[in-house]
Amino acid sequence: MILLAEVKSGLVLRSYQIFKTIKKIGPYTNNEVNGMLSLSVMEQNHTLRSFLDKRHDGAGLKFLQEVLGNHIVEAVEAKENGKKVVMVPFNFPPEVIHLFDNAVPYTTEVVTTIGVCALTHQGEPYWDYALSLGLPDFVCSANTIALGSVLLSKEGNEFSPDIMISAAPGGCDANSKIHEFVSEYLQIPEIILDKTGDSSKDFELYRRLFHQMFKRLEMEVGEADEDRMIKTLEKANEANELFWELFELKKLSPCPVPNLFTLMSYGTRFTMWGRDEAISMFEKLVEVAESRRRRGEYPAEKEIARSVWVYTGYYIDLLELWLWLEDNGISYLNDLLNYQMLTDFYSPETKEEAIDALAATAWNYVMTRQMGAENMGLRWVEDALHTIEELNANCAIYSGHHACKQSQAVFRILRDELSRKGIPVLRSDGDCWNRRITPVSVLQEMILDFVQNVVAGRRRRRRN
Repeated sequence: MILLAEVKSGLVLRSYQIFKTIKKIGPYTNNEVNGMLSLSVMEQNHTLRSFLDKRHDGAGLKFLQEVLGNHIVEAVEAKENGKKVVMVPFNFPPEVIHLFDNAVPYTTEVVTTIGVCALTHQGEPYWDYALSLGLPDFVCSANTIALGSVLLSKEGNEFSPDIMISAAPGGCDANSKIHEFVSEYLQIPEIILDKTGDSSKDFELYRRLFHQMFKRLEMEVGEADEDRMIKTLEKANEANELFWELFELKKLSPCPVPNLFTLMSYGTRFTMWGRDEAISMFEKLVEVAESRRRRGEYPAEKEIARSVWVYTGYYIDLLELWLWLEDNGISYLNDLLNYQMLTDFYSPETKEEAIDALAATAWNYVMTRQMGAENMGLRWVEDALHTIEELNANCAIYSGHHACKQSQAVFRILRDELSRKGIPVLRSDGDCWNRRITPVSVLQEMILDFVQNVVAGRRRRRRN
């Protein structure tokens, strides 16, 4: 166990100092990168090597500076700039917050992932602290690490949000309960957005709840300007169009899109949607991938496996997982967090139409759509099959997080249906944000065994 006394302050305040430094990095040579890496601890070393790798052609640094860097820096500096911080979960569209002039979003699971990738001891001190308060060890590390850190704000060792939105009831009990605990513990006002079912009546109820939530936000941060709302959604449309351009490039075999671009995609979607940064980031991702395609350069030059991860990825070591997959001929085409089933674009002309459009997006948002469905097994299977078929994937991988009782409960349905379609499925059990549960070396061994003996074996049999 890592004692909090060893790290002294919260995850966000520690990350803030790191990103202030990263935002100053200019064009770099390999020697300069190696010099910088020699000064960093292992966690930072592996993360920086991953994002600054030459195959990403500058996209990784742009993501660190303009997406994650801005997300953290703006949240920490919000109050001194007269703005309020709104904490949201990953399954809530951040463009709702960006359309307010006086509000800044803070996405729980993104902040946890930043801590796991950037900090010495990763998120372990904050997880341990949350459990020391009596929280059970079957809560989800994806949100408990960031929220465990927020609890330190009571002693002045971390910054805290001004208001919280919980969009997880019905989709993720662990997520919704830990947010509720923090709200009660720190006396932070919380707005709960509950999806009750999939019928038209259920959506009408959800739409009314969404309007109530919006009015509550306006009471806290000021009335939303209609022109700003329309412009924000127009920017979201531009980013959405670029998202689908990148998706089309993933259909090529071998895939020219580096594995880490999937993480950068939803890292941007969960933080900067509706802003210029999202458009600029996706322009860079498409530019790099298209340039690699034209030059005939591919991250996994000998593409053995085209994998879709039907839940989340592992974030405990990007270098030894995401880039390691490429080095072993395994393309990471997509995962649940990046499904983006919505192809419709925003087209509102009034404030009320904009709120209705945002409600429809939130209703159909990642995780809420699958795990919040009346039949989560069926919806999960439908979306997984759609993505696998669209991307011509030849295998699926499930990262079985112990906290997600919903996905664990219906995994058998998913596996059986994919098997009937001829798609082999690997089930790996581990904590995607806590390396102490399943070591990276064990995950590598499982994946390599699966690819070499199952996926590659099927390809050999088809050729014969």
